[in-house]
Amino acid sequence: MNYSVLERLMAAHGISAYRLARDTGISPSSLSDWKRGRSAPKADKLSVIADYFGVSLDSLMGTERIASRTAALSEYLVPVIGSIRAGLPIITEEELQGFELADLGGASPDDYFFLRINGDSMKNIGMVDGSLVLFRKQQYAEEGQVVACLVGGESATVKRFSKRGRRIFLLPENSAYSPIELSPADFETGEARILGVAEEIKIKL
Repeated sequence: MNYSVLERLMAAHGISAYRLARDTGISPSSLSDWKRGRSAPKADKLSVIADYFGVSLDSLMGTERIASRTAALSEYLVPVIGSIRAGLPIITEEELQGFELADLGGASPDDYFFLRINGDSMKNIGMVDGSLVLFRKQQYAEEGQVVACLVGGESATVKRFSKRGRRIFLLPENSAYSPIELSPADFETGEARILGVAEEIKIKL
């Protein structure tokens, strides 16, 4: 969650962080961690805050447009739904970890999600360990696009999509890793499935 959204609500209602913690049962240390970016509120805490201020969860989460300084921008809070390994595939944890602002150019935030990268197989294009990658939801990809892809029906990885005849490859951007080879049958049976196409990388220094 972008803490400034919560701060605007608190300022509008004349409520301090201490009072918010007392009234909602959310610990002051949690509020402090959210403000410093050390952690993000889970869905149940977001519901408590939305109810407390009498706003919709959509508004609190940013699925309603956030006012921008310029009319050209269309910023929304997009959910961070879990971690994904840019290396060997790991089991994905589709658990809400918080929200990050993204300029979607007027597109619906329902069509996007963030994943946090673990690993270094895509480091040559800036997807380093810990970075957040914005994905547009879709189940197909064009040659050369970077995708989040399920492999083996339940694990996932981030790689560059390439199709050579009837052979499909997920290519790393690090020579220390080998390509993952798939077939059209893998996608037909659900053993493989594209979750989204990468559009932006966010790196916290």
